Amino acid sequence: MSDDTLLAPPAPPGPPPSTVKPVNCPNCGGTVDIRVAGTTVSVICSHCGSTLDATSPDLQVIAKADQALKTPEIPLGTRGVLKGKTWEVVGYQERTDDDVVWAEYLLFNPYEGYAFLVDDGRRFNLGQLLTRLPTSNWGLGLQADGQNFSRFGDPYPVRTTFVVGEFYWRAAVGETVQETDYVTRGTMLACEDYEGERTWTRLDMLDWGEAEAAFAAPKRRREYSHPAPHERSPFNSQLLEAWVIGIIAAVTLFVVSGMAGSQQRLASTTTDAVLDGPEKTVVIKNLDLPPGRSRVEIDAEASSLDNSWVDLDYSLTDQKTQDSVDSYGTAEFYSGTDSDGAWSEGDRRPTTDLSSVPGGRYDLVVTLSAHKWNGAGSSSSAPVTDTSLMGGHGFADGGWGGSSTEGATVPVTVTVDRGGVFGGNILLGFLVILIWPIIVLFRHLGFEKRRKAVLSSGGSDDDDSGSDD
Repeated sequence: MSDDTLLAPPAPPGPPPSTVKPVNCPNCGGTVDIRVAGTTVSVICSHCGSTLDATSPDLQVIAKADQALKTPEIPLGTRGVLKGKTWEVVGYQERTDDDVVWAEYLLFNPYEGYAFLVDDGRRFNLGQLLTRLPTSNWGLGLQADGQNFSRFGDPYPVRTTFVVGEFYWRAAVGETVQETDYVTRGTMLACEDYEGERTWTRLDMLDWGEAEAAFAAPKRRREYSHPAPHERSPFNSQLLEAWVIGIIAAVTLFVVSGMAGSQQRLASTTTDAVLDGPEKTVVIKNLDLPPGRSRVEIDAEASSLDNSWVDLDYSLTDQKTQDSVDSYGTAEFYSGTDSDGAWSEGDRRPTTDLSSVPGGRYDLVVTLSAHKWNGAGSSSSAPVTDTSLMGGHGFADGGWGGSSTEGATVPVTVTVDRGGVFGGNILLGFLVILIWPIIVLFRHLGFEKRRKAVLSSGGSDDDDSGSDD
């Protein structure tokens, strides 16, 4: 052979031989394609709806159709890939429990056998027969494939209302089985009892759009008004994420508040207020606030109060602009006995917060007026004012000039601090952080309530809605 001789390339392999066996329907003469010859027991003619015996050489008619045929959303013969395996639709049936109607597609793979694609109108489930019976989980439900399942509701009848295609059993309209469901999140075990035979099917819920993409079916709109008994809450991951972020945000809030919440003492002094005596006014001078805005806290403590109170009026005045911020507080304490025994109430140490005070040098004017709760005492007509305070933070020597010596007195300590944070602001920030986790929590609880609705409408009280596995 010369070098110029060219070897012809091998011919490309031809398509695999078809496994479809066409036969004629004895009832209407239409062509019926048997896709799983050898294992198919019955086939429903797609032309007239007659149920045919696939085990009979002449395809004997088992039952004639009494209704018009429907066209499945996924046509018979359609192939698709689910979970890495190729499946072909060979049969279709519609079933009902008299409350809900759903569709079941019988799938076939020559290496895997049969499976079911269950369509409840919202989502698809992939069902496969169990090869091993479930075991009892210490009376708490069942265990299969390493998962725990709890019974969902009572057994209920399931009736077949429409069939077309071929089946490995004698499928027929009117066939009724007794079904019991066991669920865990994402998976259901369906136990069907029919004429003394029991079959177990594991139904795994597919992701949204997974079956539609595999079999070129129209996409479904996501909605959760009527979830399946084994459907996972779509808010589970959101709930975990929301609470983790919320906890981190709350911790950050408290850490930052603690770092920014240090206080600086500006002034502190103590004076005596005369019970039922004249008002007293004191001026605390030269309170320096840094540029920007600051929180100012004024505390008044009258620890010896007993069945009496002290009214305190505050006026924080800017020395330069004469702008003032006015507020007030009341120190009080009452006690006594009644038919229930001893009682007491009141706050001997009121706190007054002034928020967002501009920077500058301020004077704080404090006016005090003390009163006895149970009565009496003298009252002079003229208030006493002390303006003898010199520069600095505190009172100058000489104290309160001109005050009345009549009547009992109550020592009152006034302190002024700068900085810190409002507890109310921290609480408000914490509540704002909790808004999203709480919203997600309520949406999750609403979903779970709808998922368990079948139990409240007739399920047994001791049934659970599903394991947390």
